[in-house]
Amino acid sequence: MDIAQDIGILLIVVGIVYSIYQFPILLIGYLHFHDYDIDFDWDNYKPLVSIIVPAKNEETVIGRCIESILGQAYDNFELFVVVDNSDDDTYRIAKSYERDGRVHVFERHGNLTKASALNYAYSMSHGEIIATYDADTVLEKNTLKNAVYGMRYMDADVLQGYNTYINREENIFTRLAAIDEIIVKVSMIGRMYLHLFVPVAGSNQYFKRETIRIIGGWNGNFLTEDLESGVRMAAKRMRSAYLPSAKVYQETPATYSEYIKQRIRWLRGYHQVLLHSKKELSGLSGLDILMIVLAPTFSGILLFSSIYISILNFYNPYVHSMRTYFISLLFIFFMIYIIAFVLALIKKKENALYIPLVYIYVVLNAIISIYTFFLEILGVKRVWYKVKKTGKTTM
Repeated sequence: MDIAQDIGILLIVVGIVYSIYQFPILLIGYLHFHDYDIDFDWDNYKPLVSIIVPAKNEETVIGRCIESILGQAYDNFELFVVVDNSDDDTYRIAKSYERDGRVHVFERHGNLTKASALNYAYSMSHGEIIATYDADTVLEKNTLKNAVYGMRYMDADVLQGYNTYINREENIFTRLAAIDEIIVKVSMIGRMYLHLFVPVAGSNQYFKRETIRIIGGWNGNFLTEDLESGVRMAAKRMRSAYLPSAKVYQETPATYSEYIKQRIRWLRGYHQVLLHSKKELSGLSGLDILMIVLAPTFSGILLFSSIYISILNFYNPYVHSMRTYFISLLFIFFMIYIIAFVLALIKKKENALYIPLVYIYVVLNAIISIYTFFLEILGVKRVWYKVKKTGKTTM
């Protein structure tokens, strides 16, 4: 039983170390929450931007995405929409926008990935800056302008914009996603101030053309090709940055099944990068990158350690064991409290309403993290789940 007890203590120590690492990042992110809400002024700098939008069965959202791009205040761009394996009207709807000479729409069939769509469009592009958006993305009027000037202002090789949700008030699952949105923004700003690795994830990303050339494009073997490409960029000492004023809106899953499918792909993608990017994550230089990639694994450790120690104490009700049990409980609740604290103190008072959901969010994502970790180490076939979009908004 001593060995079992030692394992329990080790799990707690691992969790505490990670908490100590994350706390200053979140605190600094909170203190400087609005520092990068910069609406840049115009000047004579207007490089060509190549915008890439991969799409598959997106007929409900592709039109509003393209319209928001064509409505940008910054108009020096070319737009590539790559429609893969769609059996709805996505291609026809997108093709109708080619009346604007900046729009180029392509249809492809076969065993294709999002990464291959990005590489395909990149090979035909001419822009000094490459921007990528998912097909459900809606840009604000100054999104592209702020991204272009923000990259120059921050001297960034790659920039991640601010992703929020267009249907965040639809139901409990969209509100769970809103927790992600807030935590990500606070964490990203904190990492910026501490000169740590700023990951690129999801939509709304901007790259210097040379950056994509140096890393050899996107890798279609990964479920989270965005995270994996960002890891390779960081390993090559490329500067990444985060800009909240480059803001877009996306649709988040509104049903239990779609939410779970999305999280399975995301979290397994993190585990995949962890287990298959050893070169980029090795050494002191890769330590901070490793801490980002390990985030879902740590959430699983937190949940597993509390369950493990609870079971352990059921069979070994000694004082020292109970002490470990209470330490673990205090630690778990401390972590949840910190997250709730950050959410409550963010500048919008209405975010305090999300605090009760934090408990659901933490436990649900930890369970999925444990599940997907075992899927990856057991070599279960990876599936790229396609999340259905409805086009609904609650703004």
